[in-house]
Amino acid sequence: PYANNVGYSERADVPIEPRLTWQWWLRYPRVEEAKAAVRDGHIHFHPERWSKVYLHWLENIQDWCISRQLWWGHRIPVWYRKGLDKETLTEADLRDATKVHVSLEGPADKENWVQEDDVLDTWASSWLWPFATMGWPDAEKMKAQDLDYFYPTTTLVTGPDIIFFWVARMIMAGYEYMGDAKFALPDAMPFKNVYFTGIIRDKQGRKMSKTLGNSPDPLVLIAQYGADALRFGTMRSAPLGQDVLFDEKDVELGRNFCNKLWNACRFRQMQGGEVQGEIDSSKLTTDDKWILLKLNEAIREITEALNSYNFSVAVQALYRFFWNEYCDWYVEASKAVFFGTDEVRKANTLAVIDFVLSHTIRLFHPFLPFITEELWHGMGYATGMPDDQGGKTIMTAPWPKPFDADFRDAYSLDDCYLEFATQKYEVVTQGRNLRRVGNIQAGKKVKFVLKPTREVLSHDAEVIKILLNAEAIEINESYAAKKGTPTAHTPFGELFLPLEGLIDVEAEKVRLSKELEKISTEITKVEQKLANPAFTQKVPATVLQEHQQRLTDWQGKLAHVKAALEALVR
Repeated sequence: PYANNVGYSERADVPIEPRLTWQWWLRYPRVEEAKAAVRDGHIHFHPERWSKVYLHWLENIQDWCISRQLWWGHRIPVWYRKGLDKETLTEADLRDATKVHVSLEGPADKENWVQEDDVLDTWASSWLWPFATMGWPDAEKMKAQDLDYFYPTTTLVTGPDIIFFWVARMIMAGYEYMGDAKFALPDAMPFKNVYFTGIIRDKQGRKMSKTLGNSPDPLVLIAQYGADALRFGTMRSAPLGQDVLFDEKDVELGRNFCNKLWNACRFRQMQGGEVQGEIDSSKLTTDDKWILLKLNEAIREITEALNSYNFSVAVQALYRFFWNEYCDWYVEASKAVFFGTDEVRKANTLAVIDFVLSHTIRLFHPFLPFITEELWHGMGYATGMPDDQGGKTIMTAPWPKPFDADFRDAYSLDDCYLEFATQKYEVVTQGRNLRRVGNIQAGKKVKFVLKPTREVLSHDAEVIKILLNAEAIEINESYAAKKGTPTAHTPFGELFLPLEGLIDVEAEKVRLSKELEKISTEITKVEQKLANPAFTQKVPATVLQEHQQRLTDWQGKLAHVKAALEALVR
């Protein structure tokens, strides 16, 4: 006896028995033109690595079996003379028009013929898709349905698993059927770019399928989080051409981001004042210039990412600019102006905010189409715009462009302001770290002392105070700190957090020492587990990864507690 694995039909639950049958084959047309289109850069693949796979297949191409034994589909346009057994036909018989007829219309005396039962492979109609839907091959219908306008198109979006089934065949069909005097090569190509998406998989890397029950319902996700959230969250986690491990947390993140955008616009509206007023360059603060320079960087980076089809890079750049740079730093820093009494400077800051938001909303529109359309009109940015340039819809608003030299000169946007503001925000970061070292809640008002090594203007000092949520920040060049005072070395000088009246230093030392001992014990436990082959070789990969992450987390806590303890004993 022979051991053999017999395949079973999923639908009929019976053994699958191979059987040799007659098949119709097609010799691929225009193979050389199809190779040259990609090899010579007429058609660009994104990511480019798929062009090697495409060319390798075309170099080793074989004839196409176009017949399928199905009950539905386009029947192959072949007729056999009645009475003939097609299983016994020879090559000479196949070439004999009295025995075999091939045409779309069929023979004149169809009653004497029998049409082929096999149907065409589904891709035999799909490869004609770029032009067959617009009147082809009738010249008048092609003209009436604007084939000249739509063919060739700009970009095909598809999956890499059908490079051979569809992409290559469409290119060959384009050169074969559209490569006439009207569409000279290489203009006969069906598209100029091919963007290959990744496959969305579950957390375990498995493809989504009904059988596994691991495919989320997009309509349920949209109802729960919103269409923009689903779109943004998925795009953010989808690197160019790579598979996506779907996690609902990404969609939740998208929803949170939409809320952040909405609330940032609401903050602007709460300030009142003129919408999109004129910016006075003489009234710009270092923070104003910093955010305008950061906006310029974001426009350039996002535009370049979109032009190269790196959508996830564009989304991440938007996320970083808007959440981290605009909301976390600039909006908070602008409160130093809004809490003040200078009405002219307030109006100028509002003009800067409107300028930044109107550009940012347009940058977001491809990823968050619904909320940005609402905000574009709700914020008043569509007012006064021509209908075809954003007056009716944000879709027609001009795409933001990087600032030219004249714009930068007019507003004195020198790169030195990037460095200065970044150093100022580093002072804030160091101050927040001092809070954590001293175990002082972020919401508690405390006093900081800065021993400067450079001039600190009153506005910059006020910004630092607000960002640190400080009761006061004292600028003192001769400050002498007491022993045990948490200290940080910053670009502006030494920053101190006096602890008098905030904590009991000795009691805090005792607490930190106990915490240090507890953390060390936990680290030892995890290290012993990970050093035991009986554990690491038997547990699932997810459990092992969980323990490794636990060790990393405990080690981070250990470093933090050690730093806090060292600060108290200096």
